[in-house]
Amino acid sequence: MEFAEDLYVGKSIIDVGVVVGMIKNGNIPHGVFCVCSKKNGKYHYEIMSCRELLKARNVSNYKVLGIAAGKIEAFEVVRCMVEESHEFV
Repeated sequence: MEFAEDLYVGKSIIDVGVVVGMIKNGNIPHGVFCVCSKKNGKYHYEIMSCRELLKARNVSNYKVLGIAAGKIEAFEVVRCMVEESHEFV
């Protein structure tokens, strides 16, 4: 699993380094959801819990673009990502 250099972080995540370190070490931070992109996936963004992301079938296929404390906050992170990456006329 890879992490983006410019990781989007939800407002409720206080210590990003600790959360990222836990995920990299295979520990599951409680209530944390990741915004990911899959290599050769049909969706631009996928929201999944850390528990799902750390399963053997997923760990090597995804790049983490953002982290959030809860699913609702993860949708907010995706909204921010879309607004920054797309120009709306």
